[in-house]
Amino acid sequence: VDALKMKGGVQAMQIQVATWNIAAVNNNPFEYWVSYPHDSYDTLMQSVEEFLENGEKDFPIAVAFNDDMFQELRNELKVLGVNGLDKLDTYWFDDFRHRKAVSEFLKDKALGVKRLISMPDRITNTIFLSTGGVRMRPTVMNAYDGSLPSIDAWWSQWRDFMFHTAVDVVQGSQATHCGPVIVGNLISPLSRAKYPAITVDEQEISTALQILCLAIMDAILVLVLNSAAPGVWEDVRRSLCDALILNKDARVCQILATAYADTDIIFIQEAAAAFAERVRLEPALHRRYAVLQPRNLDGKRDQNSLILIARARFHEATA
Repeated sequence: VDALKMKGGVQAMQIQVATWNIAAVNNNPFEYWVSYPHDSYDTLMQSVEEFLENGEKDFPIAVAFNDDMFQELRNELKVLGVNGLDKLDTYWFDDFRHRKAVSEFLKDKALGVKRLISMPDRITNTIFLSTGGVRMRPTVMNAYDGSLPSIDAWWSQWRDFMFHTAVDVVQGSQATHCGPVIVGNLISPLSRAKYPAITVDEQEISTALQILCLAIMDAILVLVLNSAAPGVWEDVRRSLCDALILNKDARVCQILATAYADTDIIFIQEAAAAFAERVRLEPALHRRYAVLQPRNLDGKRDQNSLILIARARFHEATA
């Protein structure tokens, strides 16, 4: 604040400040247990818990994601130009296909530490486009509006999204100039320097390995939900998404423009890169606030920090 010149003399030292982590990347309607007006939600959650905790219901990964699907994934990765596919074969045929889906994959803490699932999920779960729209991966864990009643239905949609859908994300101060990018190409290699739990071999093929692990996880969850609550879970998820996720940016802007209308500085954390432009396009917010943003916005991870400063209290040019 010292470096940002203020208007109004001595009175300007009294300022109202707010901070809000809007969690742009948190779009899983099942991440937290919530209050729900119908018994269907509790029944669904309890059914899934019982399925996951009942060891007798655990199943080999190959039941959800089979060898034919792996071969199709491998072919798509080859077309995409991803390297290390021979080594990926070893990970699949000698390891993953033999694992139990729940106890040896979903509950494998090493996969979490290595970020082999959470990183590609963060990047592809909900993609904020430079045009202001969004694209969502076909998965249980977001507000995807397509139907996923079976593994076959899910797999065709998932392949199309990851390998045949081009997106234009915000990168830097504006949309990237390199043009639309296939979703699978948004996945970057993982570094042992940042994630030391990754082995040398895993680092070498980390892009392919992330995409494989992401496919396996999504397949397992589709099978679990359709086994534990067939014909029910999609209606519940759709209702949760309507309440918690869809039009989230519009609701955030509305709250900022009303409940925080007297605030002089608003610190925003974990914002999508496209959210900065969304604020500028909201008349009430644009009239009151100037948006300060990083020189290079990250439209892949979408965890950007922004600062909104009241035009009436600060000289924007000094920011």
